[in-house]
Amino acid sequence: MEVIAGGLSAAGACFFTNPMEVVKNRLQLQGELKAKGHFTKHYRGPLHGLFIMARTDGFVALQSGLAPAICYQLVMNGLRLGSYAEMERRGLLKTKKGETSFSRVLVGSSVSGLLGGLVGSPIYLVKTQMQTSSSAAISVGYQHKHTGMITAFSNIYSAAGLRGLWQGATASVPRISIGSAAQLLSYRFTMDKLNEFGWFGSDDTSWKNNIAGATLSGFVVAVVINPFDVLSTRLYNQPRDQRMYSGYLDCVRQILRTEGPLAFYKGLVAQYMRIGPHSFLSLVFWHHTRTAMGLKHS
Repeated sequence: MEVIAGGLSAAGACFFTNPMEVVKNRLQLQGELKAKGHFTKHYRGPLHGLFIMARTDGFVALQSGLAPAICYQLVMNGLRLGSYAEMERRGLLKTKKGETSFSRVLVGSSVSGLLGGLVGSPIYLVKTQMQTSSSAAISVGYQHKHTGMITAFSNIYSAAGLRGLWQGATASVPRISIGSAAQLLSYRFTMDKLNEFGWFGSDDTSWKNNIAGATLSGFVVAVVINPFDVLSTRLYNQPRDQRMYSGYLDCVRQILRTEGPLAFYKGLVAQYMRIGPHSFLSLVFWHHTRTAMGLKHS
């Protein structure tokens, strides 16, 4: 039941935040392995990017890759939030005194993120490749041109077998594990402190506490996760036959050499505009879904 609650809450949030995920991915691919001033800048920011996509490819382009995006949230966050909630329920994240343990939450959230990231990696691969596909006039990065989610899975499997479905998984593991730890740790810490101070109530059922915890966790995740997210987008989107990067560390090296360290924060504003609302919606949906399903809060 915890897995279902976690998956449904994240999938619901995904529907509202997918357009910003699309533009974020394209901003991260823009100018790939090119020095500043040596590439066409189709997207000048998240809002301009949304406008350009809608004007060039139609409003439907804003929801590119929505089907795999929702499936990914159901699988990845179902396992991530579900396994974390189970750890909470069993008291594995608290000390013998009943206090929240920083180290236990850190390890628990990282492990839950690792589990969700590994299982959901093939869906994330398809999602990324579909979200970055566009008409030639505004294209950035390699264009895979999948016509649908099922076709994408079929194309990838036919070309590279099961192993091909986990392309980029080495980038997904640190991204999800670190992002999960940042989100759940900052959310739990904020909730505990607000409950302690009693500003908006003294327990987890306070909607004001939920909003504050989710908003802060979204900001923390955006800043922490962006460099890992850039690496993920690049490795997931590269062509399989003529690879641009031989692996994770080679991707880091090439980006530093050709684009500089600031390239790891490409799409940061779009990242927060996506992950801030997504963290807020998914954590609030998760809280109330668990309540509606009669699941206990720690």
